[in-house]
Amino acid sequence: MPTLKDYYKILGVGESASADEIKKAFRVLARKHHPDSNPSDAGSEDRFKEIQEAYETLSDKTKRTEYDRARRNPFGDMGDPFATNRGSRYYRSGDGTYVRMDRGHQGPFSQEPLGGIGDLFGRFFGGDGEPGGPARRVEPETDVILTFEEALEGGKVELSLPDGAKIRVPFPKGIADGYKVRLKRKANGQNRELYVRFRVTPHADFRREGNDLLTRVEVTAFEAMLGASRSVSTPHGRKLKLTIPKGTQPGEKLRLRNQGVETDSDMGDLLVEIIVTIPKDLTRFEEEELRKAAEKANLV
Repeated sequence: MPTLKDYYKILGVGESASADEIKKAFRVLARKHHPDSNPSDAGSEDRFKEIQEAYETLSDKTKRTEYDRARRNPFGDMGDPFATNRGSRYYRSGDGTYVRMDRGHQGPFSQEPLGGIGDLFGRFFGGDGEPGGPARRVEPETDVILTFEEALEGGKVELSLPDGAKIRVPFPKGIADGYKVRLKRKANGQNRELYVRFRVTPHADFRREGNDLLTRVEVTAFEAMLGASRSVSTPHGRKLKLTIPKGTQPGEKLRLRNQGVETDSDMGDLLVEIIVTIPKDLTRFEEEELRKAAEKANLV
């Protein structure tokens, strides 16, 4: 029986937690366990990765639904759990449990070797022979964590290797989570390859969809009906005025052009999802006035 991490337990929320409760829990834990805030704690990076992984899954409606389904029925309808015709396969991990490896999938069930910078040249995969060429030893993949803002801006990251060497690995602006860089290095007469995978920390207020970014703005039911304006912060540090038209529907997305992810070849947009809030504690006078207005407009 495959074992899935309990993302709800990791974030300290219940299974019925709302999106706002999940976001709030992530913010608190991310600040507490970020490696930059715990330089003397060797385990903080692993805890931070786990918190990030949990938030990435539970904050996305589709991934959360898939995860909840897997928790209820880990093998689903795949039949043989150790070999499937859907491009998935279960492998026995070091602790004796089975984990699902989805071909080409970077969702909550993909289990790839993760390593810190310290073990960059400490472990090797098996020899990878090339036709007509010498066998080469392939380095394991290591993760480098970037903040959401660093990924938008691009830059370089410096890695310190166990042998004392330092390398600077560039990454482009607008880099997406999971972006990989392959570096070739010659050591002790052997050609070696180093694979660096960049992991981007989720942002509490923005979610990436391709090169577009999605954020949310709350308005009252009256503002949605009558129209309003809001000041919206962009991930680039700007504040823009957003006009909310009359009759805007709950869940409707308004677009701010060219305020999304910028890459060398594209510029995404910022999509603002409108969340309509309904007041719960109206006074009797307010209820009566609202009812009168609704009756006058033939809304009830």
